[in-house]
Amino acid sequence: MSYDITLCPRHPGQDWADALAAADAEDAATEADEQALATGVETFRRIEARLREVVDGEVETWVAEETGGDVYGELRALDTGLQVELFDRSASVTVAEDAPGDPGTLEAQVRGAVEAVRQETGYEAYDHHRGETFDGTPVAADDTATMGTAGAADPAEGPATGAETGGPGRRAAADAARRNPASLRRRGWIYLVLGIVITILAIQRLGSGDTGALTIVLLVIGVLDLLGGALLVAVAQRPAADEPTTH
Repeated sequence: MSYDITLCPRHPGQDWADALAAADAEDAATEADEQALATGVETFRRIEARLREVVDGEVETWVAEETGGDVYGELRALDTGLQVELFDRSASVTVAEDAPGDPGTLEAQVRGAVEAVRQETGYEAYDHHRGETFDGTPVAADDTATMGTAGAADPAEGPATGAETGGPGRRAAADAARRNPASLRRRGWIYLVLGIVITILAIQRLGSGDTGALTIVLLVIGVLDLLGGALLVAVAQRPAADEPTTH
């Protein structure tokens, strides 16, 4: 299991359930253009600079280079596994509950990461572990033993490489992000929306008597997008039963 904190816009007095749903919907519906991509990457680079002051060890980073994705940038601390992701209208700070390293160091990194994102975005932080606003304490007193107790990585394996050059390190960070339920759900809704639009277009062409190859291709793509989107959303919902009820 992982310890997750989501940061997103929240109006005064707005319920967290509404704020999280609104941010998630906007992330899913947004396909970044070049200007939005440049702005998002620039914001992530500022967050990264702050994070490097918080994280002492080596880090892996990745930034988006093309439009159409849902993640502007990712950073992962190699010593603790702390991961920070920036989306269009939200951000996340995630760490495994059995992460290696000193618990005190890990908690300081979590607090510093949340503050770094908050300073650069103005977002508020929600603690999924407690189901309330993040108060600066990553874990409850009786849960501290579950974080930072795993064994350290084998030194013989050596540090990961290629974070900035597109090598295995970068792919590992990106793969971890894609397995995140929030990321799966966002991509699922994007596929569903695209599938609906493309399928409707194909049906309209069929209705007008156009049965050419392009129409058939559009219909197949639309149906595949719908199936893929439904599958991603279903997979993203599987861990939901383990999370506390939002209130």
